[in-house]
Amino acid sequence: MIIDLIGGGSLGLLYGGKLAAAGVKVRLWCRSAEQVEQLQMKGILIQNTYGAAEALAKPEAFTAGVIEEFASYWKQEPGQWIFLMTKQKDTEAVCQMSAGLLEQDKLAQDRRPGVVGFQNGYGHMERIERILPGWPLYAAVTTEGAKRTALHEVLHAGMGTTWIGVTEQSNIGREIAVNPDHLVKMLQKAGFSAVLSNDIDSRIYRKLLINAVINPLTALWDISNGELLASDKRMQMMRMLLDEALVVYEACGISCDEDIWEQIVEVCAATAGNTSSMRKDVQDGAATEVDWINGSIVALAGKAGIRAAAHEMVTGIIKGLTIREE
Repeated sequence: MIIDLIGGGSLGLLYGGKLAAAGVKVRLWCRSAEQVEQLQMKGILIQNTYGAAEALAKPEAFTAGVIEEFASYWKQEPGQWIFLMTKQKDTEAVCQMSAGLLEQDKLAQDRRPGVVGFQNGYGHMERIERILPGWPLYAAVTTEGAKRTALHEVLHAGMGTTWIGVTEQSNIGREIAVNPDHLVKMLQKAGFSAVLSNDIDSRIYRKLLINAVINPLTALWDISNGELLASDKRMQMMRMLLDEALVVYEACGISCDEDIWEQIVEVCAATAGNTSSMRKDVQDGAATEVDWINGSIVALAGKAGIRAAAHEMVTGIIKGLTIREE
């Protein structure tokens, strides 16, 4: 089995490194030739929070290349799974590239590779399915904590769980030849807590709520996740964003755990020293995923005929902080 991981960020390095170290045939596709060179020379080093090596995938244990080479490699040796580990803004371009894999080959549906979307936020699976109709598409929700510390190194900041499943909107039949059970077992063999979920939509909506509360505030105040709990004023802002999102969910008929507030506080405490991806993007002056996180809450509110003023406001402020957002 071959797994193509598209995106050499923190999750790409974490999953690619652990899978390759476990003997899975992995191809990791990155944006920059510089990162590819580092990976080909040094492999992938995964460190734990104590500074010790958790796993090392030697250069010969996997293939590294730039994303533009993905299609040509795949056509020479087709893979069985594609992990989309890019940010939301890059997902459509990568899917268009994937769609081109089968243009000449006209492979039967049961030979198409399974595609797993690891994106934050909401709406990505619908966009992926529009570009890849008829493909076996799966959504992944993970609570693994990871931070890329070098082009070939990643800090495994916290153990979590990875849920994989088919969304309610998906038209994919469950008779597709790619076997998600086999994939989950491979992830487990590589050291991940992986679960095949029959209710992945609830997981997506739950993570969206958590991200919509934590990410923008850590980015606005330039603080770690745990520092959100340091004052009542900060927690009041968290609660305001949550309460507004819950009104939107109720209007849309989306169910939510009754203890979601306690879960958010627990996430902040468990990841106290972590930097959210949105905070890191703002620090780097890079485009954030706020349109797909808080912007998704705003969009859901619009569909229900109501407004989500607080989420609309933080979306605009975050976009104003980054110089490459448009």
